[in-house]
Amino acid sequence: MIPAPRRAPSPATTIVVAGYGAMTSGILPHLTAMPDTRVHLTSRHLSESPHEAVTLITSAAITDAAPNVLIGCFEDDEHSCAFWSDQHVAAALARHRPTCIELSTITPERAEQWQQEISALGSLAWECPVTGSRPGARAGTLSAFLYAPGHSPAAERALDAFTHRRYRFTQPGNPARFKLIFNAWGATLLHAAGVFARTLPAHLGEDFPVAATIVTSDGWMATLADQKLDRITSSTYGDPDFALHHMVKDLRYARQLLGDLPPLAAVLEAFEDAQARHGAYADFTAVADIGGTHP
Repeated sequence: MIPAPRRAPSPATTIVVAGYGAMTSGILPHLTAMPDTRVHLTSRHLSESPHEAVTLITSAAITDAAPNVLIGCFEDDEHSCAFWSDQHVAAALARHRPTCIELSTITPERAEQWQQEISALGSLAWECPVTGSRPGARAGTLSAFLYAPGHSPAAERALDAFTHRRYRFTQPGNPARFKLIFNAWGATLLHAAGVFARTLPAHLGEDFPVAATIVTSDGWMATLADQKLDRITSSTYGDPDFALHHMVKDLRYARQLLGDLPPLAAVLEAFEDAQARHGAYADFTAVADIGGTHP
């Protein structure tokens, strides 16, 4: 008797990623490189998979995919809520009880509500906004601000694939609160950097390269200047690492959290002006275009 052919063993971990953009496009290759792992993607905008090792599925097919980990990354509260409250997603959570990882920058109120909704369906809810923009996602070196109320080896493996550091918070909503303050603080520094960086070539002329070497390699401003000075001085705002409209949204959420702090109000206005001039999908360093002209 000829034995029946053996079926290929199922992978140990199945991951579904929801939402496709600069962040998830960067992390998908790291997830597919994990051994013994199957990766699916669901997106409202794609008609074919962007990666040969990733299967594109609908939200209705998530239950059949039987995920161990479900990762979401969305533009704002509304898109996050729309996905997680989808009837097919809720059915998949109730049946398979995956660990859910929310990478989006959302409001603390939405983060706490999400925690309750996911927990009520029997799944673990890991609140996990990240920083590092597109370069960090592509390099697999994102930093994560994590509230994880329960243990999940599969989720830890997934985060190992595309994060370099994870900072653990003890209360739901606190990663969201920190991320909004963190982004608002950084946006304020970037706005100021744009103002002062443009004075260097105007005042130093042929000595500008010396100044550029100093500010990008020496002193407490070096990290910011090293990453952003070239974009600022060359007015290169296409091919965004982080789009203007994402920063505008984050600053509006930060204003809801912090109130009308004078620096926050000023920097929000500056980013809104930059978005009006350069478009929603210009790189957020376009806030440095003080002159208001398109590059």
